Amino acid sequence: MFTVFFVGTAGSGKTTLVSTFSEWLEREGYDVAIVNLDPAVDYLPYLADIDVRDIVSARKLAKKYKLGPNASILAAVDSLIVNADKLREMIFSLGATYILIDTPGQMEIFAFRGSGPMLISRLSAERSAIVFVIDSVYARSPSGFVSSMLLSLSTQFRFNKPQVNVLNKIDLIDAQTLEQILSWCEEPEELLNALKLESSISTEQKLELALTEKITEIIATIGMTSRLIPVSAKTGQGLDELYRVLHQIYIGGLDYDYVE
Repeated sequence: MFTVFFVGTAGSGKTTLVSTFSEWLEREGYDVAIVNLDPAVDYLPYLADIDVRDIVSARKLAKKYKLGPNASILAAVDSLIVNADKLREMIFSLGATYILIDTPGQMEIFAFRGSGPMLISRLSAERSAIVFVIDSVYARSPSGFVSSMLLSLSTQFRFNKPQVNVLNKIDLIDAQTLEQILSWCEEPEELLNALKLESSISTEQKLELALTEKITEIIATIGMTSRLIPVSAKTGQGLDELYRVLHQIYIGGLDYDYVE
């Protein structure tokens, strides 16, 4: 069994990618199951084998305790810890080779609180990985790219799992923009030059640029920008490459990077 957790900011296309990738795996003959771990989602494009809303619903908590949207999600995710053993038993009883786990859309609530890493740890099979989903439309600007990679780095630090970074929605950007984003991964100097062009000459932005340069150097040193898989949850482009990288982790326990 291989548990794959899909993490990403709201609007990154994470849930759609889970749906499309599960269909791709099934067409390839693999036994796959989907777990929805988002207690606040209104609509799912897939039929979940396990849906945490059957255990706890953020909407019901909001109504019962008169909570706001964020507070109800916090309460729901925290309550999943109490039900972690039950949820783990349900997941492991599925018996599928690939278990795709769709995490909450509000990743800051899930990833940067204690409950998120606890759930990831408790629900992980012997082989597990994180797929961090980046919105290519947002990442096409140098500052957006840096912000996305910092979130990716933070997620890897929090969950301490093999992680694959994917650039989703490439069907919404042109080939030149895609090539530029990928070049930022391979050539940090190009990214720094792009950041300089993006900023103005105000004192505040000069300070911001200096900070960004240091952050970019850290990202490049750690190697987080060296691997980025372009995919489209809409067209299915790049899913074969995503599978190849995940399969390397599954069969070999490959750590945070993968071999070209």
